[in-house]
Amino acid sequence: MFDKLREAIRDAAARHKNRPFLEAAMAACAYVALADGRISIGERGRVDDILEHLEQLTVFDPHEGVNLMNDYADALREDHEAGKAAVMKAVSHMAEDEEAAYLVARMCIAISDADGDFSAEERVAVGEVVEALNATGKIEF
Repeated sequence: MFDKLREAIRDAAARHKNRPFLEAAMAACAYVALADGRISIGERGRVDDILEHLEQLTVFDPHEGVNLMNDYADALREDHEAGKAAVMKAVSHMAEDEEAAYLVARMCIAISDADGDFSAEERVAVGEVVEALNATGKIEF
């Protein structure tokens, strides 16, 4: 019984610790995926892969991540400027953590390439995310 309690506490702590990373990752993924006007099936599939395989995110239910991404996408569709401000605020929380910033930037690149078309709009969106992460010059795309 104590082992299960200890495991539950460890999982809760990991979720709490990694929540800002989940927020930043899903905000950035929504921003880049929607940059060309739509989120493709390939981009959604890539987000699912990221949620299921990236160690920092496996403590979360993948549906939570997808719902969060959808919330950011809806905000961008409803009022692009306000949605973009919310995305950049979430992303900027990772700017001080070089490893997290690198992972978020790499996710954006993976999302932009998921449908086989790294459009000019997606390239701009990735650049804006990289800038918000203070990773300009550290990430090539």
